[in-house]
Amino acid sequence: MDLIKLTAVASDASEDLSLHVRGLIQKVRLVYSNNPGALSAVTLSAVEDGEGELIVNRPNSASNITLYPRRQVQDQAGNFLTLDGLRPLCEPYAVNGRLKLSLHQANPGGQCIAWVWLTR
Repeated sequence: MDLIKLTAVASDASEDLSLHVRGLIQKVRLVYSNNPGALSAVTLSAVEDGEGELIVNRPNSASNITLYPRRQVQDQAGNFLTLDGLRPLCEPYAVNGRLKLSLHQANPGGQCIAWVWLTR
């Protein structure tokens, strides 16, 4: 399992890009420091993802948290699959490219570190 660290600091360029990664995201740990403020918003996305889907989206929050992001599985026609007609069938996010961590609406100097656990 690989561990990737991304750091976004509230400034003009409040984002961080990873090197090229390939695999399944198993877990994401967000750690805030330097008083980013309660209205700060953090997003984690795959840069090369054509759908523009956010892997993590945490608006109005600056509390440390561990997340296990999942995406609902679709069939070839684009229909979402379920286990029993009610419960969604989900899997870890597959990535093949760079990850981007962004921090918005934070106090100056506030920061967020994202630790991303990835299996190949």
